Amino acid sequence: MKNFFLLFFTCYFSLYAQTRNSERPWKGNAILGNGNLCVVYSDDAKIKARTNYSGLQHFYFSDYTVDYIASSSFVLYDEKGNPLTEKAKDDVVGLKNFFTTRTQSFFKNGIQQETNCFVHQKDAVVLTNTVTGKSVKQRFSLLLRKKFISDRTTSLVSLTNEKNTAIAVWSNNVSLAIASTDKNQTVAVDDSLIVISGSTNGKTEIIIAAGASAEKAKQVLRQLLSEKNLFASAEKYWTAWMTEGKFPKFKKKTKELARYLVFYKQTLYAVKSACVNGQIPADMTGQFVTNNMPQLYPRDAMMSARVFLKTGHYDEAKSIIQFWGNKNIPKKSKGEFFARYDAYVQAVDAGSGARYDEPEWDANAFFIQLTNWYHQEKKEWLADKTFLYELADLLVNKIDDWGLLYEGGMVEWTGYLPLTNMECAAALTTASEIAKSFGDNKNAEKYSLVAQLITKNLSCMFDTTRNTFAAIRFTGIKANDGRSLDEKKGRAIFLWDGTAHFAFLWGFPNSDLIKKSVQFTEKNKTILNGGLQYFDAEDNAWLSAYGGDAFFFTTAALAQYYSLTGEPEKAQTHISWMINNANIYGLMPERIYSNESDCADASPLTWCNAEFALAVLVWSENQQF
Repeated sequence: MKNFFLLFFTCYFSLYAQTRNSERPWKGNAILGNGNLCVVYSDDAKIKARTNYSGLQHFYFSDYTVDYIASSSFVLYDEKGNPLTEKAKDDVVGLKNFFTTRTQSFFKNGIQQETNCFVHQKDAVVLTNTVTGKSVKQRFSLLLRKKFISDRTTSLVSLTNEKNTAIAVWSNNVSLAIASTDKNQTVAVDDSLIVISGSTNGKTEIIIAAGASAEKAKQVLRQLLSEKNLFASAEKYWTAWMTEGKFPKFKKKTKELARYLVFYKQTLYAVKSACVNGQIPADMTGQFVTNNMPQLYPRDAMMSARVFLKTGHYDEAKSIIQFWGNKNIPKKSKGEFFARYDAYVQAVDAGSGARYDEPEWDANAFFIQLTNWYHQEKKEWLADKTFLYELADLLVNKIDDWGLLYEGGMVEWTGYLPLTNMECAAALTTASEIAKSFGDNKNAEKYSLVAQLITKNLSCMFDTTRNTFAAIRFTGIKANDGRSLDEKKGRAIFLWDGTAHFAFLWGFPNSDLIKKSVQFTEKNKTILNGGLQYFDAEDNAWLSAYGGDAFFFTTAALAQYYSLTGEPEKAQTHISWMINNANIYGLMPERIYSNESDCADASPLTWCNAEFALAVLVWSENQQF
């Protein structure tokens, strides 16, 4: 049956890719990777206009500390040596399949060009350029980053041409070996630019092999040059990876459901691509950066780990859990993660304004639940009990005189947040069960009592005038520098928070108050025919505008909630909205502006792709037709 579905949606995707540009895809990038390298690729005209680059626009190897490539392109030339520029129509940009980008160009002289890019499992990027119509000359250009500055500087120390192979070496020893599979193509290097040129009347294939040293990069290149069909090898590998996990199954066979399968594969693969040795940034495209590096949020990473667990991709989940379980990661206090880190795992404010020291204790709850779920599946503890107790004890020690936790949570804005308190109650219940399994009755009782205390006091966050859970704060704004004004004095106000339904997904029992909150949310906070807003604010500046946009992770979580609580038809409405608002590569942006003028620059956002993929899987498992 799996083989049938693979054939069915592969055939459908070919048709769908040809018609995608008749819709209004939002600006965006594709994310490609293999667990050890990750690249951002975009030939979207809207992205080109912003970055002045095309093709490979970011290239990370081993971790996210250094970005090695700025741009790549294939250019065709006429018999006089002039570049072909006159197009018969706009380029068609998108995905050829879930792991390969495709850009189709149509020139007025009848020549057509198709450029593909995919990441090979053996630490290399493969770019192909296929020309039809007549033989022409072409030039492939690869622009390297000569100097990458974060809180330290990594420089390109050498770029040489060795036997028609470009070898680039940076000061951290990371190296790239670049060559064409066609020995008749010539390689030239100049400063930080590599040019591979020659005549073609068919397909040109370029390999960019990465390694921790020049010799290792060259070794990877030699291995790939010996392969007969690089695409076939990659396709076999990635199809096996996809099907080893859980796969959506539908009782009907329709074009719409085939579309769901296509989007499931490409969004889940994008999350896999972003997971580099356990590091999984919120965004690789440049909106959310810390010290010029992609930000590492414990929250976003753990959200993605949940999706890997639920979709049956345990190795990826394990790598994320183990990464954040490393006791050497700096903590704000014992058992307390910072809100965000740079790629060297140092806690610093984000260049985009997000604060590293916002208290986000929900990360403790996520880690406890993830570790327990993994143990249930694989009978292996990925963290020792001492570390789990530290995380649980922090929550116990942070309970205030309201009998609740007062912190920033998922919305990064300090208050009494329904989601944080519900998921922490659930996690402390789990911590109690873990302690009991270890024979530690004292901690088991302590965690259980605090979980009961939080649960008892949840009702104070229920806004009876609107029949919904809401955050309780003492101001409706944040400081000008983005920090929370967290003093608990003056009037307490209710501000709606569209994350409460996440608690059910993280182990808190469904309740009448959650059900009422979801009803309020669906009726009052769903915009643009299916997108869910994030939160309310009282100011009329960036904060209220931001919270009022349609967010993909809240929307996807709501779809999961509906599927799991017996209303899959409602879930389908939100899933379809996300598909219809995907970016040009079929991936999920952070949000769509409430006036529909644009999507966020983080297009895609890792967590959004993760939650979307799980929404499709959960919906498929809870169909009622």
